[in-house]
Amino acid sequence: MISCVLLLSLLSVLSTRANDLPLPKISRFENGIGFMLEDIPGLRLLHVIYGKNEKDTKAGPFHQAVDGMWYHRNNKFKLEEGEKLLYRLMAEIGGKLVQFPIGGFLEWLEPKIFSPKNAVRRGTIVFRDDFDHGDQPDRNHWDYEVSMYGGYNWEIQAYVPERANAFIRNGHLFLKPTLTINNARFDESKLTTGVMDMHEMYGTCTNADRYGCRREGPNGMLPPVMSAKITSKTTIRYGKVEVRARIPKGDWIWPAIWMLPRSSHYGEWPRSGEIDLMESRGNSVASDPSGHNHGVNEVSSTLHWGPSANENRFSRTHGERQNNNGWNSDFHVYSLDWTQNQLVISVDNQEVLHVNPPGGFWHYGGFSGDNLWKSGEHMAPFDQPFYLILNVAIGGTNGFFPDDWHYDTKKPWSNNSPHENADFWAHRNEWERTWVGDNVAMEIDWVQMTQY
Repeated sequence: MISCVLLLSLLSVLSTRANDLPLPKISRFENGIGFMLEDIPGLRLLHVIYGKNEKDTKAGPFHQAVDGMWYHRNNKFKLEEGEKLLYRLMAEIGGKLVQFPIGGFLEWLEPKIFSPKNAVRRGTIVFRDDFDHGDQPDRNHWDYEVSMYGGYNWEIQAYVPERANAFIRNGHLFLKPTLTINNARFDESKLTTGVMDMHEMYGTCTNADRYGCRREGPNGMLPPVMSAKITSKTTIRYGKVEVRARIPKGDWIWPAIWMLPRSSHYGEWPRSGEIDLMESRGNSVASDPSGHNHGVNEVSSTLHWGPSANENRFSRTHGERQNNNGWNSDFHVYSLDWTQNQLVISVDNQEVLHVNPPGGFWHYGGFSGDNLWKSGEHMAPFDQPFYLILNVAIGGTNGFFPDDWHYDTKKPWSNNSPHENADFWAHRNEWERTWVGDNVAMEIDWVQMTQY
């Protein structure tokens, strides 16, 4: 945090265009004080200095919430009713430094009073979904992925907005993989002779990369599995993200709860970062050569970051947690606690990953050359608004299911296979028996995002 002395020295050389900053709304609550300021074009950084007199002051940054407003809150600065508050703002607008007021402090006489019952002690809930309305995800809150693009993992599934793949029942959201031949548009023969065209089927396609919008069976088997992937319209920049879910069980099923930045502020993946709260493998047995089982008994959390894909330092920010009963056997709360100084991912309040990069991520990664995150904050690239993703993938050739591991059923494809879909489908009689009813679905009870 920038000290008051440093802020004051910076203010002495700032531009004096006071009209560039609107007046903040200042609120007093039980044991603290809060500032709220409307966003204006070009506003990027915002700090405040304040106190009961000019000699004893506090300072701190504002954070922009998903509503577009800028907020600063101090839970340990108590302002009694009738006491005066002095404050000064500094900001960067369109690359220029600005202060308000010009010189000295502004006196605020009557902060609005909040009753203790309305005081937000840790943050403000900016999004919550209990899935207690409708029979599918609310389109006001969630967007569907509609594409056969399986990432650079070459995953097997097609993501579609079908009711069979994303549905709400008894207050729970189910994201469920199903066989493509169970869809009325397809049968066994059409997997190799037919066409899968997202625009024709659903009127849209969200990702055309890697033949994501249209494929023809004669050129390679169509995706033999349909599944669901949804993304939140709400973003968050610092705060807490919680998802109470039961993960699926079934061979080659790959569920994930993760986050990506709304805009690639620092460049394409992995330059702008990726936050994986939870990933798992649905296999009962997925043992590495040392005998360690990485199947449904294990969940992992990972940050992806680096100047290029081959310099992704995810191995330095990866954690795992075991459960002998299998994480699929019950609901668990997967959570992200994200501040300006650290990022902690937990399951049921048990820490899986704790990252506080000394000197920032560029230094922590040991990269050479110019720091592409130098314009950001300490947690850059994890200092931008991120949205939440919930999905259930199948297979893939990126090594998430390594060829040299031992599984409960023989792996149907190799990671260098040019016909992964056909290999997978040819061994249907082996893996399909592990796909039992709704056990193959990721079942979500609720989602909550709290802005700090």
